[in-house]
Amino acid sequence: MFSRRWIINYVLIVLIVLFTYVGNKYDVQTGEQKSDRITTFSADDIDRLEVQTGGARMELRREAGGWRLESPIRWPANEFNVERLLEIINARTESKIAAADVDPDAFGLQFPRAIMHLGETRVVFGITSNIGERRYTMIDETVYLLPDVYYPFITQGLPGLVDRRLLPKAIALQSLRLPELEIIRGSDNGWRANGGGIGGEQTELLVGNWQSLEAARIKPYDAAATPRQKIMARLEDGDSLEFFLMSIEPEIVIAHPQLGLQYHFSHDYYYQLVSLRRNEVSG
Repeated sequence: MFSRRWIINYVLIVLIVLFTYVGNKYDVQTGEQKSDRITTFSADDIDRLEVQTGGARMELRREAGGWRLESPIRWPANEFNVERLLEIINARTESKIAAADVDPDAFGLQFPRAIMHLGETRVVFGITSNIGERRYTMIDETVYLLPDVYYPFITQGLPGLVDRRLLPKAIALQSLRLPELEIIRGSDNGWRANGGGIGGEQTELLVGNWQSLEAARIKPYDAAATPRQKIMARLEDGDSLEFFLMSIEPEIVIAHPQLGLQYHFSHDYYYQLVSLRRNEVSG
């Protein structure tokens, strides 16, 4: 019988032969080309981004304050991940081929893994190459073999493109009712707590944590789980947002049912997001 090493070597040889065959058959251009950048516009030219994968569709728009999700929810977007996704327009490629010269099914473009619209530019994500961790990607009428660093941001779905903060500063907050106290914005735009003798510095810190601390990860909301406590946020326009404290061990989990998401933080964040009791004792 063949040893495991021989089998691995045999598979690698077969893959190299197949890739070479595809490159020769479809006349794939390799090496740095004079016009190796795949687009001619810049990220500043893009003010609309749409991603479609399977039955899911996400639409984002650039506003004065940054990127914002428009569908399936209206909420600030994860600026870092959106900008990383937009970097595809600056990608440089070592391999490209005219779309008319290929069988789209051979590269997974007949039934694409995902489709992205950058303004009016359509980007189609096909299958990955067996060598080099690169993905067949069609833009306009050309198929490129690009580093597979853009598609992973899409596969995360909504949790990957939504802002990781509970109440981004773009959300005009008026009050925050926690299990132990309510914090209200005063006429001077400062924050004060109703009852409990909590100082302004402590309340400013807690509200600031809700507006600035980023969750370690975001997951779809588990509606079957039983909430421990409710947290309410009232906005300047009179709307209210409802949050559920789902768990404090082994991590803090705060759900936002209206968005269908839940935010996961380290257990150490309990006294930064939920309670000021430690601050009271140490103060």
